[in-house]
Amino acid sequence: MSVKLKKMQRINPQDRQGERKWYLIQERSGSVGLSEIAKEISDRSSLTFGDVQNVLRNLLEVLPVYIRLGQTIHLEGFGSFHISVTSDGKSTPDALTVHDVRNARLLFKPGVELKKSIEGLQFEIEHSQQPTPPPTP
Repeated sequence: MSVKLKKMQRINPQDRQGERKWYLIQERSGSVGLSEIAKEISDRSSLTFGDVQNVLRNLLEVLPVYIRLGQTIHLEGFGSFHISVTSDGKSTPDALTVHDVRNARLLFKPGVELKKSIEGLQFEIEHSQQPTPPPTP
């Protein structure tokens, strides 16, 4: 099975007046939610759908607790989660306050096993729809 790609024209955010260029992006075919994943795991194990769904929901409740404590969460084979903070720079350490935080993001770093799952991907460009360039301003 190959990953379907489509062509899309985009502007350069650093040069909004510059030439638009074409890029390949993934053609997304939809999304999958917690229930679908719980069903899939249930079908592959001896656990019921409700058991799996309960574990996944509890995981979603427990992870933020450890994130707020400043912990890096390692889920073997899956990856790790941690907080990244961006702040304004000051000339001295004493000048820094919590008000200098501009952004906090939750980052995910996939584990080795998860990374390996995308090795050898096959790609295919969708030709069913011809891309139409957006109107020029």
